[in-house]
Amino acid sequence: MANAINANGTHERQERYANAIVKLMRPLLRIRNTFSRDYEGNPTAGAVKVPVREKDVEVKDYDVKSGIALSQSATSYKNILIDNHKAINELIDGYEAEAVPDNLVAQRLESGAYSISKTLEEDAIKALLTGTESTQEDCTAENVYSNIVKDIAILAKKGVSKDRMYVAIDYATETLLLTDEKYSNTASQIGAELAREGVVGRINGVNVIVEDLGKKDETKDVQYIIYGVDWCQAIDEWKVQPTVNTLSDGSHIGSSALQGRMVYADAVTDTDAVIVKATAGE
Repeated sequence: MANAINANGTHERQERYANAIVKLMRPLLRIRNTFSRDYEGNPTAGAVKVPVREKDVEVKDYDVKSGIALSQSATSYKNILIDNHKAINELIDGYEAEAVPDNLVAQRLESGAYSISKTLEEDAIKALLTGTESTQEDCTAENVYSNIVKDIAILAKKGVSKDRMYVAIDYATETLLLTDEKYSNTASQIGAELAREGVVGRINGVNVIVEDLGKKDETKDVQYIIYGVDWCQAIDEWKVQPTVNTLSDGSHIGSSALQGRMVYADAVTDTDAVIVKATAGE
């Protein structure tokens, strides 16, 4: 009976670990959380299919006598390989899994959640950088707002709804925007739910997210990215949830490790639905 109680207690503790790390990760995935999950197939099979429509359904005149000719469907399916395999495996020496102090578990979970989230977010941004390059001039305090408005208009003319569009800005770009009264006044219009998801303002009706966007190459800083979420896919498959496990490898004694593995992919299915503004560089 004692063993059964101990096993149940360990199981409940591990479940708390898994729930805690998911809660810790979500606020850090500002951009990736906005991606679509519109695919067919099981990621564990190694690949999924994503529907890609090159143009909208064609509307033609109808003849009452002879009807209307059939047109070819413009929807195809793009295969996306699930090729990102990442894992954590950090030693916790001196404790078996059920004996690790809760404060140590909490500290390791927080660090693990940050590291995993940072990796996932960086890979999502890397996928967005395959989008179309903006033709606007490098952003300054005087032109940053109008630059973004112009690029939003380009996507809108292509049929991307503003409700399905996001503007991701770098922290340096946010500094420029905060001097623009039209932008700074929108922060008060963001509700609590959107704020929890990382939305900090709006530009021309499009939600704005702030994130470290890094560089497009060694000399070009990314200032902002505008993207339609229906053409940005995040495919997730957790094979092993992060948990603290006792090590039974024959080498470690009285030790455990925080272990987890994730299999995932991020892809832009139409580069015309993403506009990337990077500095001109050298």
